[in-house]
This record gives sequence, C-alpha cells and structure tokens, in this order.
Amino acid sequence: MNRIFAEQLSPSLAGRLAKVYLLVGQDPLLLSESQDNIIQAATKSGFDEKLEIQIDNGTNWNDLFERCQSMGLFFSKQVITLHFPENPTALLSKNLAELISLLNSDLLLILHFGKLTKLMEKQDWFIQSEQYDRNAVLVNCQTPTAEQLPRWVANRCKAMGLIAEQDAVQLLCYSYENNLLALKQTLQLLDLLHADHKLTFVRVKNIVEQSSVFTPFQWIDALLEGKEARARRILTGLQAEDIQPIILLRSLQRELTILLQLAKPQHKTASVDSALPVAQLREGFDRLKIWQNRRPLFTQAFQRLTYRKLYLAVQQLAELERLAKQEFSADIWDQLANIIPKICR
Repeated sequence: MNRIFAEQLSPSLAGRLAKVYLLVGQDPLLLSESQDNIIQAATKSGFDEKLEIQIDNGTNWNDLFERCQSMGLFFSKQVITLHFPENPTALLSKNLAELISLLNSDLLLILHFGKLTKLMEKQDWFIQSEQYDRNAVLVNCQTPTAEQLPRWVANRCKAMGLIAEQDAVQLLCYSYENNLLALKQTLQLLDLLHADHKLTFVRVKNIVEQSSVFTPFQWIDALLEGKEARARRILTGLQAEDIQPIILLRSLQRELTILLQLAKPQHKTASVDSALPVAQLREGFDRLKIWQNRRPLFTQAFQRLTYRKLYLAVQQLAELERLAKQEFSADIWDQLANIIPKICR
C-alpha cells in the first residue's frame, strides 16, 4: 500500500486514481481536504454518485452490500466514504472485509480511521484491500507535530505560490500550532493582502493571532523531553481552554508511574540521588509494552532525573490532587507550573 502525507495526495491523484483510499488521522482540515480532493478526481473520472456513512454498531451493512452488488438507474460509478469509530469491533471489521470482497471497477472506496494499529493491518479487510488494489493509498491525516509543522507550512506556501521568510514560517508555526484551519485561513488572507505574494516576519506579525490549540498529551511530552518553555506555554494554553486540571494531574501521574516502574532498581541503589538506570530501559520498554514513538521521551527523562526528583514529583502531585479535590484550591494552575522545572531541569 502506498503511504503518503496529505500534501502529497494531489500529485498522486494527478498521476492515477486508486480504487481504495485510507484516510488515517483526526485533523479536520487534512481530512476534509483529502476527501474533497479524492472526490473531485473521481468525479472527473466519471464517478457521479456519492454515499457517505458514519459507521457504528447500528449500521445496516446489508444495504451497503446490496448497493455494491447493484447499479442504480441514473448512475454508473459511485464513491462510498465510510467513517469508522476509534476502536472498530471485530464485527465491524468482518463486515468491512465482506464489503471489500464485493468491490468492482465502478466503485471507489474511501475509509476513514482515527488511527491504524499494527493489529488492524493484520486483519482481513486490510489484507483484502491491498490484494484488491495494489495501488491503494493510505493518506496520513494526523496533525503535524511541532517538529513537522515548519515543513508543512513551507510546502503549503509553495503550493499557494507564496514566498515566505524563515522567520515568518516560524512565527506562523508558533501562533497556529495544532490549528491548521486557522493557519490556512491566515495564509489565504496574507495572499490577498500582498500582491507580491511575499511573507515577511513583519507582515505575518501584523495579522496573526495566538490560535494554537494544545492537548494534555503535548504537555506531558514537553515535560518528558525537558522543554520547560514549551511546557509552560502549553499549560497556559490549556488553562485558557478551560481544561480540567485534574486531567493534567492524572495524566502526569500515569507517566510518572511508568517512570517508576522503568526505574525499579535491579540491585540495591547506592543513593536516592543516583541517576536512573538507563541501561535497563530497553528491557523495561519491552516488559511494559511502551510504544516505539514514546520510548525516546522516557529515555530523555531518565537522563535528567534522579530517584529523589522522581519521588518528590510523585509526592507533590499526590498533595496537589488532595488540594484539588478537598479544598478546591484556586492556585492549582500555579502549582502545576511549579512542577515543570522540577521535571524539566
């Protein structure tokens, strides 16, 4: 299966239209643009009927099977778009496999999954889709990470015919992280305002708003990576979004518990101020089944923390949770901010 990023879809569609497309991710802009681009290309190729369904346990699959087996009176080709829940059941996967077995040249199938696990790639429906169309395309519609975003912005500017200074790109990334829709609208506005299509730092600064949208998981990642300034910025953003602080507490407690399990000494440690045992990390990762993409984060935390720092952070979180539940302390956000340097430094 061909795996591409969303910005690579247009060139792919210009070359050849596949019979099966998998949209994987949850970014609203990337999903919307990808689906629209596929349908537009399909329409040019003669697909004149569209069906879009949100799949759940109440979906009438027999209607879908019948639709695949019979052509309508006034159309010859149809695009079927199916949006699946985050964790499809075995029955949904079985029905999808049966649907794929009924596909033919007059049908184009678009499947949307919030995520695609290794286990899902071993299921019959995925294997059948690859066998049915060797040119099937998987489009990554995940929101770009902070590290990936500059490349995404640069590519978007290039596609729009904009010439952007590096400082302007960085400012756009800082202002619109996790909010691609607002970023797209800002680029369109800048393009309209400046006939020379040049984006300078000053021009961008005059128009951008602080529109970044953050999640508790990004705050956790910043802490594990030791990025103190970023962790503070994300925490401020989460507070502005009225995220419940107890969610942050529980999320951080869970990660610190994993660190404690990874750091459990195999032999009596000399001191609570000893560095955490990096050498045993690989075995610990395998034992606790830590995802590959999160292992570097835990490794970075291990290289900074000692047993004392880790224990103190756990105790401070426990006290903070007590205050949050019993005293409804108004300064809980300040206390969360105070934890940041203790983990990042």
